[in-house]
Amino acid sequence: MPTCEMCGRTLRLAVRGRPPRYCSRACRARAYRLRVADRSATDPHAGGQAEGRAEGQAGGQDGGQAESQAGGRAESQAESEGQGQGVPGAATRADPGADARRMPESTESGLSEGPLDQPLIVRTAIELADRDGVAAVSMRRVATELGVGVMSLYRYVASREELNDLMVDTVFGERPLPEPGPDGWRAKLELSAREEWALYRDHPWVSHLVAVTTRPPIAPSLMAYTDWRMRALDGHRLDFATMVQIAIMIGTYLQSAAMPLAHEAQAARATRNTRQQWADARQDALHRTLRTAHLPMVSEFGTEAFQASEPENIFEFGLHRMLDGVATLLDAAKAAGDAPAVSPAGPGDGGSGIDEI
Repeated sequence: MPTCEMCGRTLRLAVRGRPPRYCSRACRARAYRLRVADRSATDPHAGGQAEGRAEGQAGGQDGGQAESQAGGRAESQAESEGQGQGVPGAATRADPGADARRMPESTESGLSEGPLDQPLIVRTAIELADRDGVAAVSMRRVATELGVGVMSLYRYVASREELNDLMVDTVFGERPLPEPGPDGWRAKLELSAREEWALYRDHPWVSHLVAVTTRPPIAPSLMAYTDWRMRALDGHRLDFATMVQIAIMIGTYLQSAAMPLAHEAQAARATRNTRQQWADARQDALHRTLRTAHLPMVSEFGTEAFQASEPENIFEFGLHRMLDGVATLLDAAKAAGDAPAVSPAGPGDGGSGIDEI
């Protein structure tokens, strides 16, 4: 069984994540103070400042205690085990006012010791989703990445759902649409579509949070795309509801077309194979299927068709066909608006009125 590197107490094995090195936060803080002492031998100015931070970390652990009381998982219980059992420093308490913006606990991974805040939490979650997929993002996993107790995150983010909203809002906010943008409704809509598609290429997991739902994230930066598209259509004789439908249709198409990007990223992580390598490995099975099934069109599927089915090419094809449809709708609206008004027939148009009964 592993033992604490500071006091030698037996450690409980973590269910997941990195194996624990210390039995308690107090031992972790003591280890940190020893590292600070080593560094201060060569840089005495840095040593004094870090020592003060270590003292605050050894005591201000209300969030970690609340986590244990709330029934955290095995690794959280292992981490908090030993507190209040006569371990030196375990009874120390930091200033409650300072704890509102406490410093993240130091970890053996050498994370930054800057103040914990909402942008840092959201950025960490985004980086985790980019690396391991959105399914890997949880409040506990983000806390582990930051080296803090999970309950400390709830001071800045109320729930996992709010974290999802903030992640989506942040990545869309990093790619704002220009004002006023190019001339013409079609150029504007095409630009907005390409910007959103580029976002999904950079962050494939986003489509999992925004696609196939009637309850989209509360993300102003995402809503700005819908607003921008509606303004591109304004003044073309469309009613408000139709402009809403077109703007949402474009977003829905992009999100659906981007879903394969997320699945491909997930499959690549799991298998370490590209889509082409996957297809090459299944050639024999494909040929066996085509020999036994009556699929005259699919049997013609070759390299050119395989390239045409790539998500990027599907996006291009669908985007232009969709904008062609919008153009047809706008032409019809313009024709209806330009047509002269026709008065209903009646006694005043030369007819008797009675004869037409």
